[in-house]
Amino acid sequence: MLNTKLMIEYTKNLNILYVEDDEKLMQTTQELFKNYFKSVDVALNGEEGLEKYINFHNKHDSFYDLIITDINMPKLNGLEMGEKILSQNPLQNIIITTAHNESRYLLKAIELGIDGFISKPIDHQQLIKVLYKTSQAISDHKFVESHVELIENLNIQLEEQNSELLAKNAELEKSFRMLDTVLYKEKLSHKQEDEKVLTNDEVVENQHKVEQIHELVQNDLFELKEVLLEIDVNIIDIINDTQNIHPVTLTTLASLFAKYSSVLGFYNFFNDLSKSIADFSYTVKESPLPEDKESIQNIFMLLESFIYVLGKWHDDISSGDESKINQFDASIISDIDTIQNMWTQKEELLDESNLDDIFDF
Repeated sequence: MLNTKLMIEYTKNLNILYVEDDEKLMQTTQELFKNYFKSVDVALNGEEGLEKYINFHNKHDSFYDLIITDINMPKLNGLEMGEKILSQNPLQNIIITTAHNESRYLLKAIELGIDGFISKPIDHQQLIKVLYKTSQAISDHKFVESHVELIENLNIQLEEQNSELLAKNAELEKSFRMLDTVLYKEKLSHKQEDEKVLTNDEVVENQHKVEQIHELVQNDLFELKEVLLEIDVNIIDIINDTQNIHPVTLTTLASLFAKYSSVLGFYNFFNDLSKSIADFSYTVKESPLPEDKESIQNIFMLLESFIYVLGKWHDDISSGDESKINQFDASIISDIDTIQNMWTQKEELLDESNLDDIFDF
């Protein structure tokens, strides 16, 4: 049975909007919610609730963390209000309070993606259970968002470093051309001629790759994104409690990486990438973590950042642009090797340049 105190750890910083047309019930429940949430705004119907939702966003430049609403209300019922709100903010968390005779509305609520249901009259234990589950999900989402900004700032710094390196490389290339101009131009000319002539086999191979890329985007990219989301949730859970990492959690994480590798393995142009991720999956399953807690924390923070990079890579894949499909394979494999070496404590293989290369996107 869930403990109210445990739930409040997740709810105490949330702002909610409570919509209920029964004024007496609304006042009673509002007083109860004040014990759980940071702030509780109320409305007596869906039209008033929608207006308060818009005003809150205009005033605070942010949305309510959670909406709890009755279904059957005058002017605008709870589902109609929820649909309008979700059209403005598809990530809005909404819980429905419903009487048994309103079951005809439940299918529509499920289609909208409502986060939970609380039966009326409200049962305290059911209320705690639903609020705990939903507020925990909101807390995890906020945790990820807070790290995204940090990671983006780190990416900016790394991009600046990369720009400096590119400039130095340009200077080296210029010096090389000055040392052996004739030889360089001759090789470049031969290369350009070779690139202009494609054999029939190469044409067929390129066409096959284009077809596979289309199949990947249409059929398997969604599955890759879903697996990546599950991996991300597991990593966040570990980061939240690195002192008590259960072996089952690592087994689950290894299975998810293996599944991700298996999907990539259907495509020839991802052979190297698929093998690298499969090797890492084996490491997670079979190799013990370092005993040093700080090293464990660093490993999973880097993993969380690496998952963010893979998410960006998914955006490149979704464009279907052939030139972007394998553009970052070497960088991704290098990042995996770095994290794997930290996991297996191969410190002699790690140096500052390995760590600086993570997030090269």
